[in-house]
Amino acid sequence: MHFELTETRVREILAEAARRAPSIALPEASAGEPSVVDMAALWLSALPVEELRAAAVARRGPRAADLETFSPLYVTNTCDAECRMCGMRRDNPELERETASPAQVQRQLETLERRGIRAVALLTGEYRRDTRRWAIGLTRDALGRALRLGFRHVLINIGSLAEDELAELLADVPRRADGRIAPRLTLCTFQETYDRETYRRFMGANPDNPRADFERRLGNFDRAAAAGMRAVNPGLLLGLCRDLPYELVSIALHVRHLLARGLEVFVSVPRLRQASGTSNARGLSDDEFVRMVAILSLGFPEAKIVLTTREPAEIQRRVLPMAGVLSAGSSAVAPYTATGARFPLEASQFEVIDQRPFEEILGEYIAQGVRFENYEARAESAGARPRIPREAGLPVSPG
Repeated sequence: MHFELTETRVREILAEAARRAPSIALPEASAGEPSVVDMAALWLSALPVEELRAAAVARRGPRAADLETFSPLYVTNTCDAECRMCGMRRDNPELERETASPAQVQRQLETLERRGIRAVALLTGEYRRDTRRWAIGLTRDALGRALRLGFRHVLINIGSLAEDELAELLADVPRRADGRIAPRLTLCTFQETYDRETYRRFMGANPDNPRADFERRLGNFDRAAAAGMRAVNPGLLLGLCRDLPYELVSIALHVRHLLARGLEVFVSVPRLRQASGTSNARGLSDDEFVRMVAILSLGFPEAKIVLTTREPAEIQRRVLPMAGVLSAGSSAVAPYTATGARFPLEASQFEVIDQRPFEEILGEYIAQGVRFENYEARAESAGARPRIPREAGLPVSPG
């Protein structure tokens, strides 16, 4: 069962959504999940963004106080891809290239573990076939180290892989009796945009470019499921394609497919940010971003939307009650210290807006009764925290 996406199908859904948009009502908290057509109609409707947000928060109910977290750990910022919007692209002379040694990775994981983080995302660039095994080896080593240290959730973001490459990556990972992966591992592969023309414009068309093959990337999760993975993380880079209704419908169809395969699904919709050697704009407004998250939250209550510290604190507070995950950390290689992190734009994939220590970021919400799976606050960081403004809308946990 492989995911197929055609422009004809997306346009048919959008045409039907346009007919429904003038009369569509906000979904009730107890109602069933809206269809993909309904999600598109909500986007096209005149419903105010704050009403959509309120409906999404109401639908989440007490789950808005039970969230997850993880921190990203870049193992290298080398890359063979040529993505125009990315600081790590291979032809960016302004980026300072770094690769962490196995010993550095070990120290970084131990630092995160001492600071209470129990979930980590391992990231590299993307590579041609002849160099991809190098990145697989780096990630496989880091994955083994994370699992031996007791990390409860490890996310892997190293690009699209062939069947034999997935087998190599997962060779050391324990399996369940049914052959599926035993630890909680999530494969992250952001399509970035589902519009093929925009994809070609930003990712390129050179066949030697590992990002250039749209269809190969689109099928990565189906190959991962066949390899035994149980959790996946599709994503959009909001701002690459201005046809936001098209992007919404496309990722909604993809998520529906992945859920139908029995996979746990995380959904990422970061906004375009500044990066070394680029002049990226933000791409879309705050209200458009909130509207997108609200509709995805309404449409996929069983999926978890990932919010990151690419967003400033005030947007985090506005969006987090609709999301399922808050990820805090740096996009630089091996950046973590005993009390904070490095955020050098000249050596990072992209700009991180909120550079507070993750203890402060998470602690702000913990003070309001929110629980974060995969975070154990240290005694010295578990004291009083600044209170979230009341308009953030987070429910107080019952205990």
